[in-house]
Amino acid sequence: MKARLFFCFLAAQVVSLSAQSLTISSFELPNGLKVILAPSSGTQAAAVCVYHMRGARQEPVDGRGISYLYQYLMFDGNRNLEPFDHVLFINKLGGVVSGRVNYDNAVFYDMLPAQEIKLALWLESERLKSLRLNDANIDYHKNQIYARLNRLLETSQSFKAQTWVSTKVFEGSAYELPLYGDLGKLRSLSNDRIRENYQYFQNLGNILLIIAGKFDANELRAGINEFFQNIPPGRRTANPVFSAQDQRKSHVSKNWVVPGLKKSFVVYGIKAPAKIGYNFMYFDFLRYYLTDPRSGRLEHVLNTVNSLDVEIESGFTDYMEANCLTIQISSAKRINLEKAKYVVEREFQALGGVPLGNNDLRAVRSLMEIDFLKGMVALDDRCVRIGEFYHMFNELNFFDVQLRRLRRITSYDILESAKKYLLKENQVILNVYGE
Repeated sequence: MKARLFFCFLAAQVVSLSAQSLTISSFELPNGLKVILAPSSGTQAAAVCVYHMRGARQEPVDGRGISYLYQYLMFDGNRNLEPFDHVLFINKLGGVVSGRVNYDNAVFYDMLPAQEIKLALWLESERLKSLRLNDANIDYHKNQIYARLNRLLETSQSFKAQTWVSTKVFEGSAYELPLYGDLGKLRSLSNDRIRENYQYFQNLGNILLIIAGKFDANELRAGINEFFQNIPPGRRTANPVFSAQDQRKSHVSKNWVVPGLKKSFVVYGIKAPAKIGYNFMYFDFLRYYLTDPRSGRLEHVLNTVNSLDVEIESGFTDYMEANCLTIQISSAKRINLEKAKYVVEREFQALGGVPLGNNDLRAVRSLMEIDFLKGMVALDDRCVRIGEFYHMFNELNFFDVQLRRLRRITSYDILESAKKYLLKENQVILNVYGE
């Protein structure tokens, strides 16, 4: 009864959120910068997002880690700002600053009161014009990244195991190496090379300036022209051709024995469809159904039905050409872990053999729709979704397309996806046992 009431509440929220409309327009400055506008009158906030259509995958193997360094150098000042002034200015207004570099792209944004949008435009333009890239700054961040990640690899068996699984799942693809590259080589990267590469990273031909929220279009255009039009012109370089990679062809299983480990665990790595692929949404449904705490099928069958008292953690990548679902199951009792592995295997087989019932289908589809619509309400998420859709498909109006596809998911779609991607041949399994 509680579950039914919960899903009725979710459905009510979907109806309310789906009443929103999303109008997106764009224009281009003479220097090649493409500007995308997504106005919203129902808010007093705005988000200014600089979306780079470049990520770690564009780096040569021996230069992996350069773009990852920019993730930190972007906050370390420039010609007119001291380190972290950018963050302090926005935080004082009650706003939020964030950014990250991924394999396919890089995103940096400011969320702040709508009347202060001009400040965000100035701050973001300063980063593109004159990022501080002196030896002291670069060396500091190289050493910090090395120390932090090396410590994590040494102290966290879970992090180490999931890194290994991810490498095996993506073997032979653009995502095989970690974002930061080889830690042993990270600190030896040439600072001159890091400085030289920035001209490609901040090339305006590969950047989208995305602005969402409340703004006056005429004032906004004036601000964009004031701060961005004098940046040297950029030219669009060739992006990688994204393709929907198929599942793995062979099963990989390995055991690690770790002295002193208190809880044994198993990590499943399942190669999943590309974001650009048609099957991505169907596999995402499976992820929700199996691992999302609000539906929690694995939690139910392992702990409620079979009383195994195991811990379940999951993660899902966010890549354009291929993805990986990781599921980690831990237990202090080895026998319970082995039973859990058997139950998980049976659950995967069942999903590929019998269609889901209508109640499960509607419930999970509602969760996915709510999260999609919530992403449209959150201005930072909206900017990222707009940028990614344009990056992958060269189209702006993704909202209706995605919503229609989501609402049309059928049990047959889920069955076919499970048959294809939950096969044992598509899995990398790492067992980590205490000695």
